[in-house]
Amino acid sequence: MLKQLREAWCATRFSSAEVAMFAHGITLEEARRGVTLLSMVLMWIFGVSALLFHFLHYGNHTIYTCILLSVLSGHIMLSARVTRESATLYMLGTTLLMISGTAFVLLAHRSGEFNQVLFSSTALLFMVAPLVPWGLREALLVTGLIYLTFTVSTLASYQRFDAETLWSLQFIMLSAGLISLLLVTRNTCVRKADLQTRFELVQANRRMSHLSNKDPLTGAWNRRFLKNVFDLRAQEWHTDGKTFHFAYFDLDNFKPINDSCGHEYGDEVLRSVSLHFALALGESGYLVRMGGDEFALLFTADAPEQLIEDCLQAIRADLRPSGQCRRLPVGLSVGLVSVPVGVHLPQDSIYREADEVLYQAKARKHLMRETANIVRRTLDSIGHAQPAG
Repeated sequence: MLKQLREAWCATRFSSAEVAMFAHGITLEEARRGVTLLSMVLMWIFGVSALLFHFLHYGNHTIYTCILLSVLSGHIMLSARVTRESATLYMLGTTLLMISGTAFVLLAHRSGEFNQVLFSSTALLFMVAPLVPWGLREALLVTGLIYLTFTVSTLASYQRFDAETLWSLQFIMLSAGLISLLLVTRNTCVRKADLQTRFELVQANRRMSHLSNKDPLTGAWNRRFLKNVFDLRAQEWHTDGKTFHFAYFDLDNFKPINDSCGHEYGDEVLRSVSLHFALALGESGYLVRMGGDEFALLFTADAPEQLIEDCLQAIRADLRPSGQCRRLPVGLSVGLVSVPVGVHLPQDSIYREADEVLYQAKARKHLMRETANIVRRTLDSIGHAQPAG
C-alpha cells in the first residue's frame, strides 16, 4: 500500500529520466483531456441545475450563479485546448472546482440553509475531481481546499445552520473526498504502469529494429538499412548543398587470408574494417556489409579518397598478423561514385555505376598494393562521366 501511495504521489515522476521524457507529451495530452472533460461535465451539471432551479422556483440569484458557473466551465474548457503546460492545466481544474465550491457556500449563506440540491452539488465537486489525471499530491490539495472552504465558512457562521446539517455536510465531504482520493491513487498507479509498459515496448521495438538493420558479425549496417535510408540521406545532403558519395569495395587477399590464417582471423579483419570506417564516418555516413568481404559506403566528405585511404592504413595498423598472414596484407578495391548537388538518380542507377567502377578497380588491383585501389567517377544527371583516379 505504501508503495502504491509513493507511486501515486506525483503523476509526472517516473523511475528514470528516459521514461519521464517519453511520458511528458502523453501526460500533457491526458491532463488536457481530463480538464476538458471536467469542464464539460460541470458545464452540463450547472446548466441542468439552472433549469431545475427555474422549474422549482428558486431565487434568480441561484439560477444566475449556475449560469455563470456553466459559462466559466465553458471558458476553461476552451482554455485547456490551447494550454501547453501540465501545471497550468492542473491550475485551471483547481480554479474551476474552487470557484464552484465557493459559489455553493455563498448560495447557502444567502438562503440560510443547505438544501438537498446544494448537498448533492457539494458531493459532486469531490466526485468529479478524479476526471483530471493528477497525482495524489494535487488531488489532496484540491480536495483539501474544497473541504476547508466549506468547513471554515460554515463554522464561521455555525449559528445560521443547525448541527445536523453541519455534521451531515462533514460526513458527505469526508466520504466523497476519501472515495475521490482512492480513485485518484488507483488511476495514477494504473496510468503510470501503462506508461512504463509502453516505454519498454517502444524501446524493445527500437532494439529489434536496430538489430534487424545490423550485420551480427561486424555491427555494420545491412542491405535493408541501406535501401531504406539511401534516398532520405541523399535528399538531406543535397538540401544542405553537399555532394554525396557511394562506393562498393571488397577486401583484396581476403580468401587467401581466410585459407592461411583461419576464419577467426578473417572475422577479426571484417570487424576491424567495420570499426575504423564507423569511426571515420561518424555522423556523416554509413558502412554497409553487403555480404562476405563486400561492403558499401554511403557518405559525404570533402576528400572521400583520403578518408578511405586513412581507414585502410588504420585497419592495417590495427591488425597484428604473424607467420604466413604477415605476407598477406589487407587491401581495398573501391568503386567510388560522387553525386553532386542537383543530380537526381535512382538508387539502382547509382548502384550500377558503383559496381561498374568497382570492376575497373579490381582489374588493376595487382598494381596497387601499398595504397587503397580507388577508381572514382562523378555522375551527371544522365549518369555519365569520366572516371578519375
